[in-house]
Amino acid sequence: ERHAPPVLALFLEPNMEVVPLHPCPWRRHDPDLVAADFFDVRHGDALSSGWKINSETPCSGGYLIHDNCSEGAQRGAAYSPLTQVLDLFLDLPPVGKIYLEFYTLLPEDGRRPSRVVCVRVDGQRAERAAVFSSDTMEWQIFPETTLQLTVSDRLRASGVVHGLVYWRGWMYDQIVVLDTATFQFSLIDLPTPLKPELGESTYKLGETKDENLCIVDIKDKTIVSWFLDNCSVVNSWITYKNFPLRPIVRELTGCSMEEEDYCNVNVDLVAVIDGFVYLCIFYLKDTEYRELYLSICLETSDMCELYNGAYRHNEAAHPYVMAWPPSLVQSKVSLCLCQEESETEDDDPKDTEETSSVLIAALQSFSQALMNADKEKEIVAELDAFLRPTEDGKGSLISRISTLDAQMTAARNRILRINE
Repeated sequence: ERHAPPVLALFLEPNMEVVPLHPCPWRRHDPDLVAADFFDVRHGDALSSGWKINSETPCSGGYLIHDNCSEGAQRGAAYSPLTQVLDLFLDLPPVGKIYLEFYTLLPEDGRRPSRVVCVRVDGQRAERAAVFSSDTMEWQIFPETTLQLTVSDRLRASGVVHGLVYWRGWMYDQIVVLDTATFQFSLIDLPTPLKPELGESTYKLGETKDENLCIVDIKDKTIVSWFLDNCSVVNSWITYKNFPLRPIVRELTGCSMEEEDYCNVNVDLVAVIDGFVYLCIFYLKDTEYRELYLSICLETSDMCELYNGAYRHNEAAHPYVMAWPPSLVQSKVSLCLCQEESETEDDDPKDTEETSSVLIAALQSFSQALMNADKEKEIVAELDAFLRPTEDGKGSLISRISTLDAQMTAARNRILRINE
């Protein structure tokens, strides 16, 4: 039987407020855990110099936005402690703006090594990828892509699915995909019903239980989904499951999505992770605005209510889904999403610390790798300005990443130990 990995929390923008899910291990045992052990971005940054979380827009798209205005220049970076993805925004006159995106790829099923993939995007040259391996502790930089990609309307990457880095909104009606096995870029057409007309696309990309790329959207008050047929000569989308929203909303909230009442109900897609669709239902009940989070299994159609409470005036929500520990991945024992599980002997609390150290090692050696690469030397000085240590050792970008990862690890381990 298929069950989702444990969802420990929802992080809400713009302040990375934590919503405890219900039922949840800490809700009964440790209600003070919620905000204390994660991130507090609402009370300013105590550091007097170096990299700080942006006070006006602390979080966007699940990334914590960092600024550094020292040394007479303003520099920006964005880091997601949930996915360990780092974006650096370099401004190099007369070259222009260059984006460096670093993706930490976790080893699957206990395999090693861990890897860090960097993608360089700018408006003057073709895109280029590089990979750092924890096995060799060296970078390999690949040739520029031969695809003609548009960067004027580029958005941040949607994520990583089993070795595929994908971007939505980069190429109008196509998805840009980087295969980290071959390091080749490719373009995949959207399903015809999802090709944009006016306004921003609302679809979410994710994966099925069989590790196929899938796409989910809401059309005509129905959740619609497709998965990518990797066996065909030409990548094609195959219709998967549809879920009418009217009965779901009525069952969970008692509200109607009919035209006269629809202004009191709104359903948003949150994410698609490991074959599960995460939704949020905003609704008006007895003069009170409320929000309800739930998951739906694409394979079995099972629903699980995760949270139902007063509306928190958030702009977006991001699930923190902890991967199943290696000792449980191959287990034949059925495990429930909401089951209270303690950390097992094989669950290594150093996993997050290891991937964090791999990212840091990759960053520390990247400048030297660029010095040895063709047509990349001009960005080395600016990259060094991003990554150089500060005098007190606390305000550097690398130290901020280490601190954020340590906070995530400590909170995760405390949650897992609650029921011991």
